[in-house]
Amino acid sequence: MFVFFEKNFVVLIALVVLYVVECVFPYFDTRNGKTKHALRNGSLVVVNAVLINLLFVPLIVWSTSSSWGVFSMFSLSWQLELLGTILLIDLLAYFLHVMFHKVPFLWRFHRVHHSDTKMDVTSGGRFHIGEHMISLSFRSGLYALFSMKLEFILIYETIFIVNVLFHHSNISISEPLDRIYRIFFTSPNMHKVHHSNKQLETDSNYTSLFSFWDRLFRTYRMVKNPKDIVYGIKGLEERQSVLEMLKTPFDLK
Repeated sequence: MFVFFEKNFVVLIALVVLYVVECVFPYFDTRNGKTKHALRNGSLVVVNAVLINLLFVPLIVWSTSSSWGVFSMFSLSWQLELLGTILLIDLLAYFLHVMFHKVPFLWRFHRVHHSDTKMDVTSGGRFHIGEHMISLSFRSGLYALFSMKLEFILIYETIFIVNVLFHHSNISISEPLDRIYRIFFTSPNMHKVHHSNKQLETDSNYTSLFSFWDRLFRTYRMVKNPKDIVYGIKGLEERQSVLEMLKTPFDLK
């Protein structure tokens, strides 16, 4: 059975490997201040991890113990149920991401993620705890509605988080390789567009695992030269400390 420890171990290994690779083969030269940037984002990740484990792991475990959900009504093979679990959670993740951009109240929380001016692998964990709380509440409802198995959810989350770390990483890969990868999955060059400080580009490429959701719902966008992309949100360039990130959603400006 896939458990929380195995998921966290795989994610940690992926984080370390990608961090080392982006130091050796960076796409943008962000070596100046890289350690400070990583410590800031990493501190936010630690705060979130503590609060999530205290507040939401019990909810997730409870939501996966339902016996009245959709999957319980059918005799599906484990392979089909796993596939259904992965697709349904990823589809929800897509729509939640769109909501966090389109609903002003939700954007206040999500802009903490987009305010990062030097995107790298640690940016993949730079989220406000408020965003996690909202997202996990919706996800827990989905888990209960479909009687999703906890081990299948953890398998999805492991794949999901590793890909999130990968497409946020500041790794230099060739455009032909990136183009092949993004046929199926969200790639680094694809996600760079999403982190542009231009709203037209930010409001695109919402997928985090399967890239075909963006194509299906016509939110897919690429630019000619990702090197021209400027990260961040205008006006929030100085809001980079952990305290400022936590305060950002409550700034009424």
